[in-house]
Amino acid sequence: MTFFIFCLVSSTLIAAEPPVPWKAGEKFDFNITVGFIAAGTASLEVRDFVEHEVSSGNVRKDYRSFRLVATATSNAFVDVFFKVRDRNESWLDAEGLFTHRFEQHNHEGKYHLDQTVAYDWIDRRWKQTDLVKGREPKFEEGDLPIPVVDTLSALWLVRAHELKVGEDFSLDVHSGKIYPLVVKVLKRETVKVPAGSFDCFMVEPFLKEKGIFIQKGKKLQVWLTADDRRMPVKMKAEIFIGHVHAELAETPQ
Repeated sequence: MTFFIFCLVSSTLIAAEPPVPWKAGEKFDFNITVGFIAAGTASLEVRDFVEHEVSSGNVRKDYRSFRLVATATSNAFVDVFFKVRDRNESWLDAEGLFTHRFEQHNHEGKYHLDQTVAYDWIDRRWKQTDLVKGREPKFEEGDLPIPVVDTLSALWLVRAHELKVGEDFSLDVHSGKIYPLVVKVLKRETVKVPAGSFDCFMVEPFLKEKGIFIQKGKKLQVWLTADDRRMPVKMKAEIFIGHVHAELAETPQ
């Protein structure tokens, strides 16, 4: 696919980054618990700021993107029962805040998924490949009538919004199909995590489809600091056996 080549040869951009609450090199490390059991670690990272060229026919465009990376790793105790090695990546356009490419590499127990989605903004098409261990490859594609983000980039777009208790807003998200993701700002409170105490907004996205951090129909709550950085310091997600908590291990520089 076209974007595969361009993203592989991406180089670090020297030009200044746009005014958003994050920057290249930002990384958040989390401790993961399931109920009261320490289950592993996770991270959210802006790996780098890259430029890439896209062409279709006689049309060529230059883009600048943030490369976002999310990982989750189970600890040695959980590995015995259900080994998790997840890595998700997204290329988020720096100016338009829409997705150029998304990848999932999820190894959870016996389930292994390697998914890529390329977003072609010249021809306005998306193409998706799903490779699941033990199954036939699955290929899908469709139109891109409006700018969209993937489920990982959606968290960064929430951070880009001004947050006010009682208000809500929506994002156009692609996950197999395009749908509105409604985000409600439920309350403001002080939360205590291993990294310290933080004044936070608690937001809750309402998902109609499966996302990175939560399954369809389940609840996800995210606590973002009530300052200009809007750092994610805590997440709580429903799963089939209860709740998963992610808490910031230490404050990034």
